[in-house]
Amino acid sequence: MPEVVRALSTMFAVPLLGSAAMGPASAAPAEPVIPELGTRLVGWDTYRRLDRLPYLSADTQTLQVSSFDRSGGDFDVSTGNRNGTGGCLASGGAGCVIAEDRGAGEVDSIWFTRDGGNVRALGTIRIELDGNPVVDAPVQALVDGALGAPFRWPLVANAAQSPGGVYVKVPMPYRQSMRISVTSNVEYYHIDYRKFATADGVSTFSPSDPALDVLAMLGAAGTMDPKPEMPGLIHDRRSVDLGAHTELTVAEPAGPGMISALRLQLPESADQLLAGVRLRIEFDGRTMVDSPVGEFFGAGLGVSTVRSLMFATIPQAGGPVSLAEWWPMPFARSARICLVNTTDDPVPGLDSEVATTPDPQWAPALASGRAGYFTARSHAGPTILGQDWLFADEQGHGKFVGVSHTMRGSRITTSFSAEAPYFLEGAERVYTDGSASPQWYGTGTEDFYEGGWYFNNGSRYSAPLTGQPDHRVATNGCTDYCVAAYRLLLADAIDYHSGIRFGIEHGKRNLVQPYYSSTAFLYTQPNDTMTRSDDINPADPVSRLLHGYTDGAATEHMLISEYEGSEDTRPVIGFVRFTRDTITFHVLIGPDNHGIVLRRMSDQGDGYQSADVALDGAPAGNWLQPRSNTSHRWLEDAYLVPESLTAGKALVTVTLTPSPSTAPWTAGHYRIDALTLTH
Repeated sequence: MPEVVRALSTMFAVPLLGSAAMGPASAAPAEPVIPELGTRLVGWDTYRRLDRLPYLSADTQTLQVSSFDRSGGDFDVSTGNRNGTGGCLASGGAGCVIAEDRGAGEVDSIWFTRDGGNVRALGTIRIELDGNPVVDAPVQALVDGALGAPFRWPLVANAAQSPGGVYVKVPMPYRQSMRISVTSNVEYYHIDYRKFATADGVSTFSPSDPALDVLAMLGAAGTMDPKPEMPGLIHDRRSVDLGAHTELTVAEPAGPGMISALRLQLPESADQLLAGVRLRIEFDGRTMVDSPVGEFFGAGLGVSTVRSLMFATIPQAGGPVSLAEWWPMPFARSARICLVNTTDDPVPGLDSEVATTPDPQWAPALASGRAGYFTARSHAGPTILGQDWLFADEQGHGKFVGVSHTMRGSRITTSFSAEAPYFLEGAERVYTDGSASPQWYGTGTEDFYEGGWYFNNGSRYSAPLTGQPDHRVATNGCTDYCVAAYRLLLADAIDYHSGIRFGIEHGKRNLVQPYYSSTAFLYTQPNDTMTRSDDINPADPVSRLLHGYTDGAATEHMLISEYEGSEDTRPVIGFVRFTRDTITFHVLIGPDNHGIVLRRMSDQGDGYQSADVALDGAPAGNWLQPRSNTSHRWLEDAYLVPESLTAGKALVTVTLTPSPSTAPWTAGHYRIDALTLTH
């Protein structure tokens, strides 16, 4: 670590951002960049082209399968959650299938824990892509790095490196299918993966590419800009005295361009400065960041060492604290970076450095909505009993790329511990585009940050993509039990077209009330890129007639149940049709669409429902839903249909052919949404 301290402590003496240009000197505009990649980054390009992170994808879903408790848990505060009871989805592969998909996509994060982080009991993990195993090895050997590059730290971690949990973060694309299985004894797990509307630009993952450049870049996290070198960087370095209750502008670049890096050096390592000084950033006249600098740079509890891929905090014993971030922040016309002192004391000698890259590509990309504005959503306060803490609640379109989270709570006595930080029992739930079902439903707070077992009672760690860099027990301003954690979602960024609601429980079923603070990182645009086109109610004779709906020898049943997630105590009553015969119906869509989304309200009492999809007779792929839940049976899921099958059409015929070897296809309602953002 001393070499890291030395490197960052000299950042105002030696330019570390690429160019030696000093101050707000002018530079000739860069030549227009012609993107050689689509807006959807796949595989290693996710990390090799972090400069393209602001681009938004119109044809991607980010999903999760996990071992969350299908019952939702009881209301007894003395017991823990049962989020390790999700079990196998089916038998197959190495023995127990825990994830499966059909069509093009990418596996982005695999996490397990059991036995305090010892995962030997899981046996072998088999990862099959496009029908071929790319990993077939003991789980413990895989996360220990025994398979070699690219399955090496920090793209894999064992329970010593990610306290209490193990993970695999190697992005593994596939064109036709994915299946992940382990031998047996599965307990806590989650798998995050993306689904693509087409296989365009997707090459199936091969472990023969060791991606040594990506491993090296990740290994240097927190010490350097991880983005590709950018020509024409302009540096604006200033030293200011920030008065009490004062706001000062430290940079005001003109566009189009991108803020590539921001560095601050506070004159002393003091918790109150990290909490009391705020970073405020405007892009094109709108304030998109207003955050305490500590939490923005991953140190929400106070002074601690943070070395993530996109931000860092490096304190020096008895001296200043250096802060750095490398999020790409594009703007079309102007940007303004301000520091705000909310405390009663002045802050003398605060140094700043802002690196900007002139780049004309960002004006049309932002104007068209193909790229989003960097956005940080920060808020703090006591949690509310019975309600998830919201990291983000956004309208419009964009993607969620990370969160820095500060938790201050009290330990309680439970049936399994005399001093349990019970708030960590809470699981994340992510809803997008108004869905009634969460597309992510996790297994616990430390599990979301890819540790386990209450981070093995507080072990500190700071990895490129996840970390718990600070943990305090009744000391240094912490009344009882306090945690700072972060997670970056880069390969597994969560895209949305009309809105996202990303929340996390505080304790099982939000049964305890800690004090939370969080800063969520997103790329956002205010307008929706999805319009409602048509609705089909299979149980309504009029709707069936109007849409030419047929489903063979279907049976119809009334279902009284709930959706899993934050509304799992609210009964929903409706009729559901079950069939193994082919289903057809006609739907109206706007001819200016750029693809459509088929949404289905179904009964997931029987899992592994599967159907081949065709539009106007042209195959569109297989719609597989491997999830099941007999406690909360209502499910809303979605299927992306590519623009190539819908563009220019005002009316299409949808055909769904259930797979003969799976459960009957169920539907209580279909909704068709048209996508309006170009790919």
